[in-house]
Amino acid sequence: MLNLREEIIFWTEIMRDHAEFQFTTLSPREVEYIGQAQYYMQIFESLNLEAKGYTDKSSPADEANLIQKNMTVLLNFIQFKRSIVYRLMTCGIEIGLPPSFINHMINEAMEYYRVLCMAQGTIPMNIALENIRLHNIWLPDASGHASAVAAELDPVEAMLIEKAKYFVKTFDKLFKKAVELYQIFERTGLQDGSLGYFNEEVAKEIEAFISYLEKIKTTREQCVVLATGVFTALMPDHMMREEKYYLYRIQMLYK
Repeated sequence: MLNLREEIIFWTEIMRDHAEFQFTTLSPREVEYIGQAQYYMQIFESLNLEAKGYTDKSSPADEANLIQKNMTVLLNFIQFKRSIVYRLMTCGIEIGLPPSFINHMINEAMEYYRVLCMAQGTIPMNIALENIRLHNIWLPDASGHASAVAAELDPVEAMLIEKAKYFVKTFDKLFKKAVELYQIFERTGLQDGSLGYFNEEVAKEIEAFISYLEKIKTTREQCVVLATGVFTALMPDHMMREEKYYLYRIQMLYK
């Protein structure tokens, strides 16, 4: 059973970070988009504070209102991200993020929307398929994180870049397996089989990646690892929070 308060606190922080990443990488010439990114930073901070004030004593009406407010802002934010991707694909915007990176941000925003729908009780649950679906969302996301780290590090940081590339290849291989497993489990109706072992495989690599990101975060805070100026400690910290959430969601399915 998902904890609505904790979910909204987590996701509004993630969405706020997305807006900040967009804000800090947009060209000064993109005045309109900069203003919108600032707006989403502020609105998600506000929604985060509101969620922190939500308690078990809050009424069902308060809960419904909180969910609806988040859904409304989230759908608008998804459209904003889609606009950025469209303009990137048509060479119509100056921003220091590639299309696939923004696309993964859209995937994450849509996952948040799904969580809100789950809180409303509008999505039926098949534990095995939900388990694999989470892998299909978060494994390519983790691969994208590792690719982004490799791209932001200075070329002289060859050892760290090589490690990031290892994670890219590993998560891509695991994702390929997850895609096959989803079809197999959907067609057979199995609820376990090899799924428990696959969860262990994934957890081992994600935990190793979290440790790697912790090192990147610490060394960027200390300014001892060379990287682009926009690659602050916030980015690996943001990635770590998402990887931990990924593992948490898998574990929650079996509680």
